[in-house]
Amino acid sequence: MNPRTHLPSLSQPLVGLLAVLWLAPAEAATLGETISAALALSEQSRLTAATRAESQALAAQAGSLLAEDPSLRLKTLSDRFNSNDGAFENEAMVDLPLWLPGQPAARRAQAQALSAQADSDAHWRRWEMAGRVREAAWAAALAEGRVKQADQALASARALEQAMDRRARAGELAPMDVALAQQDSLTRELEREDARLAFTQAMQAFRQLSGLDDLPQPLRETLPETRALDESHPALLRATAMTGQARAGRERARRDRFGQPLLSVGVKQARDARGMSTDEALQLEVSLPWSLQRLHAPDLAAAERELTSAEVDQLQARRAVQQALTEAELAWRGSGEALAVAERQQQTSARTLKLTERAFSLGELDLNRLLRAREQARLADLTLALRRLERERAAARLNQALGVVPE
Repeated sequence: MNPRTHLPSLSQPLVGLLAVLWLAPAEAATLGETISAALALSEQSRLTAATRAESQALAAQAGSLLAEDPSLRLKTLSDRFNSNDGAFENEAMVDLPLWLPGQPAARRAQAQALSAQADSDAHWRRWEMAGRVREAAWAAALAEGRVKQADQALASARALEQAMDRRARAGELAPMDVALAQQDSLTRELEREDARLAFTQAMQAFRQLSGLDDLPQPLRETLPETRALDESHPALLRATAMTGQARAGRERARRDRFGQPLLSVGVKQARDARGMSTDEALQLEVSLPWSLQRLHAPDLAAAERELTSAEVDQLQARRAVQQALTEAELAWRGSGEALAVAERQQQTSARTLKLTERAFSLGELDLNRLLRAREQARLADLTLALRRLERERAAARLNQALGVVPE
């Protein structure tokens, strides 16, 4: 049997490369579960809980009968240290700060705005974490694809080296050809070690983010039929909620500038001289504050500044979301075109390699030409496999730009 007819081919199809990445083991977490795990690890839910607690506190304050804490005032007058006739006067008053019309409603509106902001923050944080998880997972998936390609390239190079060694022992090839094949195997081994290191680093970054050891499965995502900017986008909802909260804060500042009236209720005991009867009376006082615009101007200006900042941020958020969506859509289309070119390139390289192997078997070409053809075919296979993964990553990025958050 002629050993020339048994040279290994590098252009054999890469069976199962993407299936390994997309077919989930039974214990693998879904993408939504991975996002939840990353959120739990980051403890960002504490920020949302704090906002909800502030909202509940404002609502409870608005439901109170008093605007502020009551206070107790005590007063006594006596002539003990001068005439000492036994005259005295004692007063005990409880001060009750009251609401002005509109002040409780302003606080209730701000409490509702804070509650809406807490909801939008929770959704936005999950969307933001989804983007980080998607990037980390796909970086690891691409690194894993390079490892699999490097393993196949090394196996093919070693197979060629063994075939060349057998032919050299049979006297069909010079020892120099075997040395070249050995050098090619060592080069592929170094490439495999580099690929393994990159994959280990990518997986470490993924574990640091999510706390999980395995990539989410399935990693592949489906794009929605309509790919247009929607008002339900988490970034837009959050910006809208923050503007609403700032507007409610400005209204509260406007209402609070009038202060709170003070209702004082108490009793009074008085005696004009020793031996005379003690008079007791019920006292009722009302204090109305005067609102001086100049004194409250800083608070009103600060509230107006926060609202203006929130409105500007809302406009910027819309522009940023639209820009990200446009870029993701262009990247998605570009990845499809690149994939089509990579498929044609791989087919051409595979045909070229077959012709080169046949010519080498017939003694028409030297080993260097064969090794170059094999390298071109290997690179074409690698490019095709990575382009397929990049196509799916582009879909995940487009979903991220659209505001799609896996549950």
